[in-house]
Amino acid sequence: MKIVFWGTPKYAAENLLNIVRAGHEVIAVVTQPDRKRGRGKKLSPSPVKQAAIDLDIPVFTTQSISHDEYTKNILISLKADVYVVVAFGQILPKVILDQPKLGCWNSHASLLPAWRGAAPIQWSIMNNDTKTGICIMSMEEGLDTGPVIEQEETVINDSDNLEILTNRLSTISSKLLVKSIERLKQIKSINKYLILEELNAIDQSKLNGKPSYARQIKKEDYLINWNQPARKIIKKIQGLYPNAYTFHNGKRIKIIEASTEQKEQVLNEMYDIEYKLIKNRKPGEIILINKIVGIIIMSNDYPIVIKYAQLEGKKSTDSYTLSCQTNLGTKDILGT
Repeated sequence: MKIVFWGTPKYAAENLLNIVRAGHEVIAVVTQPDRKRGRGKKLSPSPVKQAAIDLDIPVFTTQSISHDEYTKNILISLKADVYVVVAFGQILPKVILDQPKLGCWNSHASLLPAWRGAAPIQWSIMNNDTKTGICIMSMEEGLDTGPVIEQEETVINDSDNLEILTNRLSTISSKLLVKSIERLKQIKSINKYLILEELNAIDQSKLNGKPSYARQIKKEDYLINWNQPARKIIKKIQGLYPNAYTFHNGKRIKIIEASTEQKEQVLNEMYDIEYKLIKNRKPGEIILINKIVGIIIMSNDYPIVIKYAQLEGKKSTDSYTLSCQTNLGTKDILGT
């Protein structure tokens, strides 16, 4: 069975590698164009393109597949049996969806119909969801609305950030895609509806949960608003890891890791703050700087322990070291 793989980030590249390792024939890869990446802003291929090059698989890049007649015609000439799509980054038009005889199949990182759209992993964390997962679905013109043939869930742990959860979901996605491809190889029909019937595809209206939309993350989403509950702030830091940030004296500080957990050796110091002075603290105000635990800062309901952070132009470090780099002191207010 001839497969064309569509994808762009590292998450998708891991899926591509695992499909090939499982012995399946990927005849071509489609990905986004090279972009400027890293501190040097050098033009670099997407992780999927680099993986395709390493695997010696023909790779095509397209700025907009909807308007790219050249790539469309190449794909038609390949006569692939199936398209597999993982975080490609563009909506595929009907003319593409209709090309492969066994259809287009997408691995989506949520428990559909929840978190349809571009950033399901980020929003599942920021929304304080208790679980998420992977769905393998048949692609149609609607946004992540197609029937599902494979699904697996995973618990979102309190310690999970975007990187940890993404890696775990990538492993699940690879497993389910390989399983789905094996099932597709057994299909005898070439009629779309009969294929779905043979695969026991489940309409999303019959799945648990209500439809929700995981919109693309915007630049302003990364800015921390300290005038929010501690839990909401922490989930933003985890969901946008490692790029959620605040300001101090006009300098940007990325908050890499934070929690509301206090180590036992600091509790005695915290008692007076928590029970006597907490009501007088402003959101964003530094309550305590401790060499063992780090910076303790006020939200609108409870103190937050900042464990690791990064001042612009510097490397990531523990927050106590950061306080020395920036001359932070108690009663200073972050966010300005």
